[in-house]
Amino acid sequence: MACPSSGAISLNSIYNELDDNDYLGGTTNSNVSLKDCSTGLVDHINENNDPANMPNGSTPHYMSEFYSYDHDAGGGGRK
Repeated sequence: MACPSSGAISLNSIYNELDDNDYLGGTTNSNVSLKDCSTGLVDHINENNDPANMPNGSTPHYMSEFYSYDHDAGGGGRK
C-alpha cells in the first residue's frame, strides 16, 4: 500500500513502504533516518512515481515529500 496523499505521515511507515512495499506494515523499526529514506539508502527510490510524489534527495528532507509515494508503482519496487 502506498503512502497517504495527505494528513499525518509516519517516518516508521515510510520506512515500511521502502523496505516492505507496505506503508501500513506492522513492523516497528528503530533508528529510522529520514535522510536514509530520502536518499535511497534504505532502498532505491522508485522513479516510476510522479516526481511530485517522491523525495528529491536534496536537503532539507521532508516527510511530506513521500505523500502518494508508491514503492512498487509500475512494478518498479524491488527488494
